[in-house]
This record gives sequence, C-alpha cells and structure tokens, in this order.
Amino acid sequence: MSHPPANHPILAGPHGQSTAGPLAVRLKGVSRTFGEGKTAVHALRGIDLEVPQGELVMLVGPSGCGKTTLVSIISGVLDSDAGVAEVFGRDWRTLSNDERAIRRQDLVGFVFQQFNLIPTLTVIENVSVPLLIRGVKERDAHERSALALARVGLGDRFDSFPSQLSGGMQQRVAIARAVVGTPRLIVCDEPTAALDAKRGQDVMEIIHEASRLDGSHNGSPTGSPPGRCVIVVTHDSRIFHYADRIVEMDDGRLKETVSRHILEEARHVPTYRDDADEQAK
Repeated sequence: MSHPPANHPILAGPHGQSTAGPLAVRLKGVSRTFGEGKTAVHALRGIDLEVPQGELVMLVGPSGCGKTTLVSIISGVLDSDAGVAEVFGRDWRTLSNDERAIRRQDLVGFVFQQFNLIPTLTVIENVSVPLLIRGVKERDAHERSALALARVGLGDRFDSFPSQLSGGMQQRVAIARAVVGTPRLIVCDEPTAALDAKRGQDVMEIIHEASRLDGSHNGSPTGSPPGRCVIVVTHDSRIFHYADRIVEMDDGRLKETVSRHILEEARHVPTYRDDADEQAK
C-alpha cells in the first residue's frame, strides 16, 4: 500500500505550514514477521512510506496493527525481513551492529509513554545521559542539558529527582533528553497516553516546536534549512491536530486513505483549561 498522497488534507495541519524539506525516511516494501508456521504474526506487510525533514507525521490505528514495529524499524532498533528502510540515505540493514548503534545515537531521539527516566539521577543528569554516552565532557553535557530543560520550561528543576515531578514534568524531561543531542529524527511512542488532556497538549506543543527547529544547539527557528523529522505513534485523538500528515495503519499495512472520523478529529482544535486556572477563578 502506498502512503497518503501529497495533497492529503492533513498535510498542512492547523498549527501552520509544514517546513518539509529533503527526504528523511524512505521505506520500500518493508515487511516483518514474528514466529513461524501457523503461529506466525505478519506485523508489517510491504510498507511504502516517505517522510521529509520538517514534517510531523502521526501513525494511527488499532492496537496490534504494527505501528510500534514500524517505528522500531525506522529508528534502527529492529530489522525488517525484507525491503528497504533508509534514514537520511542509509539503509539500516547495510550497517554493522556497532555502526548502527553509533548512527542511532547521532540521529535519533526517543520519547516513550512511560518516560523511562533513571530514578536515582537528577533531572539534569537524566538529560545528560545521551551526551555522556557519546563522549561529551560532563561539564559540556550539563550546559547543553540546561539549555534543553530551559526550552521545555524546567529551568528551575535541574536538581530535582523524577519522583519529585508530576507526570507532565517527567514527560518534558524525557523530551529534553530526546532533543539534547540535536537529533535529526525524533520518534515518539504514545507520548501523551499517560497524561491528562492539558498536560498532553503542553507536551505536544513542545514536540511540534521540535519539528520546526533545525539541528543547531541553539534551536533557532528554521524557515530554511528544514527542521527535524518527527514521527508520533498515538491513539490519542486529542492531539491529531498537531500533525502535518496522518498515516493510518491496519493489519500491518498503510491505508490508502485516512478514515473520515480521524480526519474530522484532526480538524478539531480543542482547548483545555488547567485545573489551577479553574481554582483561581
């Protein structure tokens, strides 16, 4: 199945025109099967998909349709059985395990549903981890982490531990950790599922902004050159309107057209009032 055409109605969402530029992701005939024989599960069945830089794409569809398997292949965590999975011009399957690990550290930032913060490390130490793994000196890593945390509104919580933060704050720390290495591809797996509507909207504002920023450390707005490629796996219809493009999956395939109810939800831009705001009235 092919991906939605360029004139897809959600290609430029309500949050503004995409800064789409050169191709970031190219999938051709990607398939993946788990198990063998009668118990085999065909997670992906010949996926074709292209995603340019500067575009925020949402993968939607029922549980078990292959969304997480697909982004795992795109991010180089999992191999496909067949097909081509190129990220910025290189097919993951042509790389050795060591080459793949280095390339993933350099190119990909991850945001997960469960935050995956290390409880014994402070906020700034958690955000510094990807940089330290890449050999950045601790002082430089902390300086860059401080900038990333300031961007997500946590400039005053450097020394806090994850347990001292709300769920929304922890997810913002996770986003800071994902972008601190200035990755060109950000992969988010259900980033708002554990959050209430208002916190989910706050988090998506940050993720959406990340797709509009270049790879420089100061995060200057782009216009030109193009921004980061961001792929979000989600069931959360409350955030569909942040997408530049919505790609719907079903039974391991990409649907030719997106379901009408999804398009209708994507056109709706909800507003949520903070509980604290309500109590102040």
